[in-house]
Amino acid sequence: MNSSLTNLLSVCRIEYLIIDEKFKILEMSLGLNHFVDIPDEVKLGLDIRILFPELEGLEDIFDAIRQGEQNNFELKGIMRSQEINSALYIDIRITNNIQEDYFGNQLIILVEDATERMLLEQSLFQGANEANLLLRNLKASKQYIDQVVTSIADALLVTTMSGKIKKLNPAAQVLLEYDEAELIGKPITKVIKEVDSYKLETGKNESNFLYINQDINPLAKEVESVCQTKSGKTIPVVFSYSIIQTEVEHFQGYVYILRDMTERKQAELAKQQFLAMISHEVRTPITSVTGMASLLLDTELTSEQRDFVEIIYKSGDSLLKIINDFLDFSKIESGNLELEEQPFALQNCINEVLYLLAPKAKEKGLQLTFLDTPKLPTTIVGDITRLRQVLINLLSNAIKFTETGSIEISVRTRKNTNINYSSASNTYEIQFTVKDTGIGIPRDRLERLFKAFSQVNSSITRQYGGTGLGLAICKQLCELMGGRIWVESEPNIGSTFYFTITAAVISEEAGSQELRARSQELEVKKSENNCDYPLLDSSKLRILLTEDNLINQKVALKQLKSLGYSADVANNGKEALALLEKIPYDLILMDCQMPILDGLETTKEIHRWTESRFASGRRPTVIAMTANAMKEDKQMCIDAGMDDYLSKPVIKEKLAATLERWASTIFKAQETLACEQTVSTFTVETVELAIDWEHLHQISENDPEFELNLLEIFVEDMQNRLETTKAAIAANDFEQLAREAHQIKGASGNVGATTMHLAAEKLEQLARNQECRGAANLISELEDFVKRIQEFLSRS
Repeated sequence: MNSSLTNLLSVCRIEYLIIDEKFKILEMSLGLNHFVDIPDEVKLGLDIRILFPELEGLEDIFDAIRQGEQNNFELKGIMRSQEINSALYIDIRITNNIQEDYFGNQLIILVEDATERMLLEQSLFQGANEANLLLRNLKASKQYIDQVVTSIADALLVTTMSGKIKKLNPAAQVLLEYDEAELIGKPITKVIKEVDSYKLETGKNESNFLYINQDINPLAKEVESVCQTKSGKTIPVVFSYSIIQTEVEHFQGYVYILRDMTERKQAELAKQQFLAMISHEVRTPITSVTGMASLLLDTELTSEQRDFVEIIYKSGDSLLKIINDFLDFSKIESGNLELEEQPFALQNCINEVLYLLAPKAKEKGLQLTFLDTPKLPTTIVGDITRLRQVLINLLSNAIKFTETGSIEISVRTRKNTNINYSSASNTYEIQFTVKDTGIGIPRDRLERLFKAFSQVNSSITRQYGGTGLGLAICKQLCELMGGRIWVESEPNIGSTFYFTITAAVISEEAGSQELRARSQELEVKKSENNCDYPLLDSSKLRILLTEDNLINQKVALKQLKSLGYSADVANNGKEALALLEKIPYDLILMDCQMPILDGLETTKEIHRWTESRFASGRRPTVIAMTANAMKEDKQMCIDAGMDDYLSKPVIKEKLAATLERWASTIFKAQETLACEQTVSTFTVETVELAIDWEHLHQISENDPEFELNLLEIFVEDMQNRLETTKAAIAANDFEQLAREAHQIKGASGNVGATTMHLAAEKLEQLARNQECRGAANLISELEDFVKRIQEFLSRS
């Protein structure tokens, strides 16, 4: 083949070969071997059918081309490679040799790489199939959605972002009495007047939205309104709406769902009329029955007659309570219960409840105790009737379900920090606790307690009576008073009910002496173990405790509380810095070893801050609290910028002296809050636990309940840490081992576990020296100690 033609074919990326009438190769291009199955056997004189098996059986076509009966022949899209990732396709064209020096019956075969074209064709074909499938799915999806929208029983309207109606379902057309064409393009306010104001209100309060799925736009909670029909009728409805947001502007807007409330309103009206009838027609004769029975009990009766009258009185009283429960529940459910906002003496309210229920408790031989506190607010603003109702219900239940033992009620207060509820500076959260030693409640039944018409089990109703509405009403009343209610209970041990209310506190002198005198008839114990410490104002020491260990947190907070201080808690240095930018803390009690950001780096960062970054305009005093008690450790703290140093376990007297010394430096006149506490004794059975009980009594202020709780948390924490420690030993992770040993050392020192403290200290030292010898024995010793404490707690 001449050079010009060869160059032309090369530019076109086409390979060639010339064969004779016996299919022998006479000439070929250099790149031809890339398109054959056996590249190494490509050579002149070889039969072309060996290199290209696809030509086998085409001898007649070859003859036809030589004789001029056929101009050419093409084989397209021949696949050479079977691998998908490296597919190779070729086109083969057969024609006469058209060179000037042509002689004989030679044929030229052109071979072209068709891979790119074939892949493009396959891609286009696949894309066309996918497009057709997508189109079918879209049509089916639209048909599906249209059928769903059409079948919805509630009215549904879709609007643009500007509020113009663009679609409505048949139910909406029936409800509003409009044809679809009459409303398309009209504003939604044509049928729902309050839409705009409702959007404005819900936009301010995210809690009005119901987040069913975080990936889907939220659905606004239902709100009652009215809509106007074509004939001019006003129909009560409840509606909700959701924002539709897509990348295409045409498919953005709002969807509204309206439900006709006419029948429900009529049912509510009938219900209210029925309740009004019940209130008057049933309560009046029952009150007369119980009243007359009460009068009869004051007359001279035979023993048999007295029994009959007492049955009449108790039955009538029980029936009246049931009716009252139904009435209260119905009022709350319908939203017709309104709370009063009147000042009243909190102490008097509690005393009245105790005075009322004391005879029942005495009759069963139960000890009814009020743990009084001098920090109890004198006068609060709220609904005394509803608060008394909750207290009576909880105390009555406690008496009902307690056969032997005692019932205690206590009150705590703390400054309300929920700015969504009230911004008043004198608003407090008041927490009431009712504790009994009764039958208790299984854990899997606790969720049933506060549901309407639900009790722990059916035998409760048969044995003790009741409607199952009392606690449901208490829950709703607490929520109406800005609080909540919850319970902790163990079968055969007892139950503790907690509830809170939010109320404004009025500063005034002590309440009525008369009611206080009445309360003295009860066996009321004053206990300042329940003493509540109000938050310190700007003239007192504001403390931030930065500590990641839960045990250490509880110990430190208990010590601070007993000294009259209050503190916020940060779990690491990062949290402490975030709080420090918002709150003007005077003093920080800083642990050194913490995750995320340790105490040393946190203190250095505090020193890097300018004065303007502190909420108080001045840098707070930083006092180290660490289990590292070596001299060099103290120097590290001082070098990091800490102002003072306390080694763990922190003795309360040392903490008090340190705080007092720095308080006098921070404030020239510091009033130290103190709460005198009645010291109780804690007798522990003689068990070889190697615990410094004197130290534990000291940090707990002789509070046995706190000590047991502290040891329970300590055991749980140690079990987790020991598992992590063993994993660190197995992985030769000395850094993690040292960190866990340090935490065990600090926590055990705080609870007075001297043996564990020493063992953990040795383990930490081994980790620091990167030694494993003896570590397994120390771990075994620590596990044995934790097991002994656990056994002790199970017997306590």
